[in-house]
Parts: sequence; structure tokens; C-alpha cells
Amino acid sequence: FGFVLLAVLRTMARMQARRLRMLIMQPRMRMRITRRLYTLQKKYAIMGQALPLGKKYQVKKGISRTGDRLESSRLCKAETMKRIGYLFGDICTLENLYLAHLNASKGKRNRKEVQRFEADLQANIYQIQQELLQHTYTTGKYSVFIKYEPKRREIYKLPYRDRVIQWAIMQILEPIWHKCFNADTYACVKGRGIHSLLRKLRRDLCKDFDGTRYCFKMDVKKFYPSITHSVLKEIVRQKIKDSDLLWLIDDIIDSADGVPIGNYISQFFANLYLSELDHQIKEVLKVRYYYRYADDIVVLAADKRYLNGVQIYINDYLENDRLLHIKSNYQIFPVESRGIDFVGYVTRHSYCLARKRNKKALCRKVAALRKKGHTSKEIRLMLASRLGFIYHCNSVNLLRKLDMKDWKEVDKKGNGGLTGSKYPIDAILNREIHLQAAKVEPSKRNDGNCLTIQYEVYEQLHDKDGGLLWNDEAKTQPAMGWVQHISFTGSTNLQHQLDGLDLSEPVRCKIIKQPCEHGRCFYKFTSVTE
Repeated sequence: FGFVLLAVLRTMARMQARRLRMLIMQPRMRMRITRRLYTLQKKYAIMGQALPLGKKYQVKKGISRTGDRLESSRLCKAETMKRIGYLFGDICTLENLYLAHLNASKGKRNRKEVQRFEADLQANIYQIQQELLQHTYTTGKYSVFIKYEPKRREIYKLPYRDRVIQWAIMQILEPIWHKCFNADTYACVKGRGIHSLLRKLRRDLCKDFDGTRYCFKMDVKKFYPSITHSVLKEIVRQKIKDSDLLWLIDDIIDSADGVPIGNYISQFFANLYLSELDHQIKEVLKVRYYYRYADDIVVLAADKRYLNGVQIYINDYLENDRLLHIKSNYQIFPVESRGIDFVGYVTRHSYCLARKRNKKALCRKVAALRKKGHTSKEIRLMLASRLGFIYHCNSVNLLRKLDMKDWKEVDKKGNGGLTGSKYPIDAILNREIHLQAAKVEPSKRNDGNCLTIQYEVYEQLHDKDGGLLWNDEAKTQPAMGWVQHISFTGSTNLQHQLDGLDLSEPVRCKIIKQPCEHGRCFYKFTSVTE
């Protein structure tokens, strides 16, 4: 009877705990408990207490003081997070180190330090491998220089061999750390960037006017120099358990104060440092419109008081968990009255403009080049990158004032520099074409590459207005001729067939669709006579 009674009491206790957990997981109650926790942290030393926010989150460590250092209470993912090991061997392979050299030297082959490294490439890569395996490697000395773009920044530069090692590390770690970043982090994440963020921001502003009336905009005070090494090392250890790799990462972290701007690996450290904040904002506070680029953060909402609460939460988190501080010039304002000045653009609900500083810089460049006697077409080619940046916003009037109306001469809108009217590739199947040129570029819509082909096909001619041309008044004899077109396809088979093909002169051929197994098919170039 005693055992039965004990089992009943245990069952009742579990049911009561489950009801309490479900109650706590309600958003309002969760916010109250979270705020209460942070209030208590300022008054008491909470050692080892757990915040019951469900299995996914828990308080890991309480407040304690060691001299002037404050180790704050931290809301983090549970210790059951899967940690990955046995990575150091992959980093130290000769193949990975050679690939790291190729990536680190892109666009820098003419520099003397790269040429010296390549003069005895095999010996240098082998030496790096041995230093890593024997744990004799130490990060080299930094050379520091100042850049003003637009504000003063100290840029740290490592010797070339150290940059190769950082590339070797990130070639293995990047796909692992990429999974830690949520969809609202855009800096230094493959497949994202400034313009991905801008498109998402403009889409949200257009889609939900009422829900994006107010904006909270902030950034972190001296973010990179203020990153604490002990906190960063602990964050790295939440995902990595390879002791050899942790030795190497610790050596890089301790090589300078904070995280030096200029290191290839620094941008990933910075993203990791604030990655947990991203998850807190989206998963605990349930904020719908949140965007982060490096240490710049924008939050949109319908209520100004709600954004004040978000600001308090972020400020407490950064000060207690990351030992960082928000800049005092943070802003909460209505979007329509001021616009969101973010990632180089000023965005409102109905339109987007380039930041005033960027427009002035473009105008100065154009004026300087015109003063040197360059033509408008030459200026467009020389300033293609700046014009490309301006092209992503509402810039028709600006380009017209700068006499940049012929933008299409510079930007082929994804045609790879090939000319001709667009034609679906299925429309030319089994028809004779004169293949003139081809180009393979990364696809902007799908994974993999996109093949662009330029060709001529024999068809009925059109006039300037798009009407059909005829050889007689009765319109019984169409005017025929060879017309130039371009087509796009992701067919890997066509790409392989064109690899190394000499297209200095047009090639007569046709494209057929060849069936294969499982009901699939592929495109293939073949002779006209087949």
C-alpha cells in the first residue's frame, strides 16, 4: 500500500509541475518572470537557481564578483546542446590548407607577401601543418593602420600565413556555426548581405503598415574592442568540444584586445557573440520584425511602449550577459516621419532612398571624373559598383541629374553581358540555332549555376513596334530572317558540353530534350543533321 501511495503522489506532483510549466510558458507570464529575474539579479546573488521557461531555456550561472569583474546571470540554451568534436584533423589536412591559400589570395596575387608565400608553396603549407599538429603555432604580430569610412577605425592586419590558417579554420567551422545564426542575421552570412536585408525590410514595411509604425534603432558601443574573451571562449565551447581546435581558437582570441577588425575570423566571432540575443528576441519575446547587421539592430512594432520594453530587455541582456553597452543615441521614432537609416539606405513604407552621405560621395566622384575629361559612358564603367549600390533604391531622379540615364548600358540585369531578346529554351527545342556565345554565372534564384546562351534562330521578323513583317500586302508571305536571342537554363549537361568549346565563330547546332530514368529528362546539344 505504501508503494502505491508513493506512486500516486509522484504522479500528482508531475501533473502539477506540468500545469505550472504550461502557465509559465504563456507570453505575459513569461515576460513577468524574466523581468523579475533581472530585477533580482541587481539586488541579490542568485547562485544555481533555474528559471522555469521550459526545457529549452534555463539559467546557467548566477551573479558573482571577482574583483571588479562581473559574471552575470545568463539565459542560455540547455547543456544538452550537441557539441561537435574531431575537427582539428580536417583543418590540418594539406588539401584544406591549400584551398585556404587559394581563398586567402583571391584578388591579391600581385602582393609581395603572397608571391613570397607561393615561391615555396609546398614547404610553407607543410610547415604550417606541422606547427598546428605539434601545437607550436602562435598568432603573428599585427600591423595596425587607420581608416576613415566614415568614422575612425583601427584595422588590424596579420601576416599572410596567419590569414591562411584562419581560412583553413573557417572552411570547416563555417557550416557548423551557420546553423547557430537565425534568419534575421545578415552580416557575413553566405547567401545574405546588405541587399537581402533591404529587400526583407522593404517587403515587411509594405506588407504590414500598422504593425511597423514605430522603429527602435540601436547599435553597440565600441562593439569589437569590447568583446570579452572569457565570454567568447565559453560561447565557442557551447558548440565545439575538440580540445586541439579550442587551443588554436583561444590563441587567436587572445592575440589582441577584444576582437580585432580585419581578421577573417573576427566577423564570425562577432556574429556568434550576439547570436543568442537573436534567438532570445525571436523565441522568447516573440518579436516579429527584427533585423541585425553586425552590431546594428532594428526592431519594428505597432506600439511605442512595446519597443521601450524591448530596449530595456536588450540593454539588460547585453550588460549582464555580454558585458556590452548600448550607445546612448538609440532611437524610437515613427517610421513615416523620419525613415529608417539602415545599411546605407533610408527606408519608408512606400519608398527607399540612398543615404545622404552615399549620394554626396557619388556626386563628388562623378564631378572629379568629369573634371578630368572622362565621358559619361567611361564614368558609368568606372563607377559601376557605386551605381550598383544606388540602383537598389528609388534613384531615377538622382541618376537623371547625374546624367546617368543609360544605366542599362552598364547593368545587363543578369544577362551576363550577352545581348538579345529573352527566349524560353523550350521554344527552340529541335530547331536549328547559330550558337554565338555562352556564359556561366551563379544563379540568383536557385542553388548552383545559371547558363546564358546567345544565339540566332530563323523566324519571322518584327518591326520596331513589335508587329510582324510580311513580304506582300496580303500578308501571306512572312518576312523571315535570323534573329538574335538569349536563353537561360540551369542544365549542368549543357554547361559540361560548352566547357572549353571555341565560340569565336558561330556554331550550327540544335538543342534536344533527352528522356532518362525515373521520368526525368535533360537538355543536350547535338548536330543539326541528327
